[in-house]
Amino acid sequence: MYKKLSFSLLLCLFLVACSKQPQPYESFEDAQVGLKTLNMALVLSGANKTDKITKEQLVFSDAYLAKRHTIYQNLMGMELNLNQIAQVNYLVIAERFPERYFNWPAQVDVLKNMLAFEGTKNTPDNVITWLKLTQETLDSAKQSNLKLNKVELALLQSYVLSAIGTNDVQPALKSHIRAFSDYLASYRPRGSVGLRGLPNGTQWYQSKLNYFSGEVHSPLEWVTLLNEKIKVLDRVAFDSKQPTSHQKSFLVKYLSDEKLIEGLDWQANYQDLPAMASNMDMSDKDKTLMLAMMESDIGIHYHAWTLPQAKVNLVKRLKMSPEEAQYLVEDIILYPGQSFSFIKQMM
Repeated sequence: MYKKLSFSLLLCLFLVACSKQPQPYESFEDAQVGLKTLNMALVLSGANKTDKITKEQLVFSDAYLAKRHTIYQNLMGMELNLNQIAQVNYLVIAERFPERYFNWPAQVDVLKNMLAFEGTKNTPDNVITWLKLTQETLDSAKQSNLKLNKVELALLQSYVLSAIGTNDVQPALKSHIRAFSDYLASYRPRGSVGLRGLPNGTQWYQSKLNYFSGEVHSPLEWVTLLNEKIKVLDRVAFDSKQPTSHQKSFLVKYLSDEKLIEGLDWQANYQDLPAMASNMDMSDKDKTLMLAMMESDIGIHYHAWTLPQAKVNLVKRLKMSPEEAQYLVEDIILYPGQSFSFIKQMM
């Protein structure tokens, strides 16, 4: 009897041990690699094309969201430094907000990136699935008053038209792309270009301000603090080569000469922007530029400034062309709060 009992206990222990799956990500670096692989359609490296995009890599699909959540949960169980903990907390909080209802982040030509996978040319099923999912999700989001703004809609339309004009896309896939183009042509965007125009958008924006600034102040408190700094600075020239896309944010490009500090967020190009910004040796010119961006950031995302209002404000603060102002305002719309990475250098 005792032999049978001992054998049963050993068997139970063996089964329990077998049922425990090893942690797939054991370090910050492992998790970052996992996120980079998952986000191949968002940040595509030309040197790392794979044969075919996987279902997990279909941006904001159920499989994608489940995989990303698993990586975040693994990170929460690791021993991390304070900056890394702040990044993880920020990304976990973002899971609650409306981002997942917009399958196609407008700053990225996701369709072009997906078509760059070699196997997609012969088996485009996943691309077609993703286009259908994106349309269904946008339709479903409308029921909760979640809509693209006009800047996002215009960018998506430009990507789709570009794909239609590409000879490499096979006819069967191109017909689905045309159907999605027709859908976008009839889509009516929301009035506000800022986050405040979305349900829970104000809270979402606050979470971004908290993370990038490293402080907890309301937008109105930030306005008061910024005004004290802006009023003593002179108008300066905006020196920047005119970018061609928003694939990388203006802030990521601005910090490109600084020492890299690794991050987890694809929207920051896997860089820890607040940490890198705090190490930058800033001139008065740099500070004026960032203060103008922060002021416009709050104007757009909290005070619901229109696109023309935001452009006028930037031109008032900075010596820049209308085209440069257009680009910078679009970047602020697409990457809310990032400019607040520099706030500690000014307070």
